[in-house]
Amino acid sequence: MPELKRRRKELKLSLEKLANLVELSTSQIQRFETGERQPRLIDLQNLARALECRVEDLTGDEAPASEQRQPGPRRGLLPVPIIGRTAAGVFREVVEFADAEPEYVFEPEDEEFPKARRFSLLVEGDSMNAADPAIPDGARVVCVDFEQTGLPFMEGLIVVIERLREGGHLREWSVKEIELHDDEVWFCPRSANKTHKPIKVVNDPAADQWNSLSVIGLVRDVSLKVRRLGKAKP
Repeated sequence: MPELKRRRKELKLSLEKLANLVELSTSQIQRFETGERQPRLIDLQNLARALECRVEDLTGDEAPASEQRQPGPRRGLLPVPIIGRTAAGVFREVVEFADAEPEYVFEPEDEEFPKARRFSLLVEGDSMNAADPAIPDGARVVCVDFEQTGLPFMEGLIVVIERLREGGHLREWSVKEIELHDDEVWFCPRSANKTHKPIKVVNDPAADQWNSLSVIGLVRDVSLKVRRLGKAKP
């Protein structure tokens, strides 16, 4: 796939950076470029998004005219997969969609954590509607993998936590703000609804309390579509 290599170099992407964007290894990208290995359709789609082109541009096939007219992602924006929904107090069955086509949003590179894995979640509920910035029902948060940031727990960080039940078959994702209290970490809601309560754990990841709880993301951006509430004039 010579076009893959040409476009990668044109965008000044190293093998490592492109591999991180599409969550593959550098050796896999090298094999795609030399023709030693053929990518799966999902890999082609991810590569096309990262390289700001169509799948057909990489494979040399021609797309129907209707598809050719569709604009690609804007230059300078990178794909971030939407991996699910977050709602405090709602446990959902764990379902793996390894071969399903993910939905993406396109965001600028995270300058502080450019190599950290990014993901996006859709927010349900009112547990963070009084945060700063507010994260109301229907908002979308863009996050980086907390472990890959190398940060310790710090006061005021807004994070995504995961809690497990029934041996890991049910899980809850929720957005919370960190408070530090003596030897405890509190994951606090910031809500006008006072029924939401903080989750309190000892500040020791080796403690039993952490067996079913982990911090999976650091919230980096919040966005919300404007809802049209008015009515058109007759």
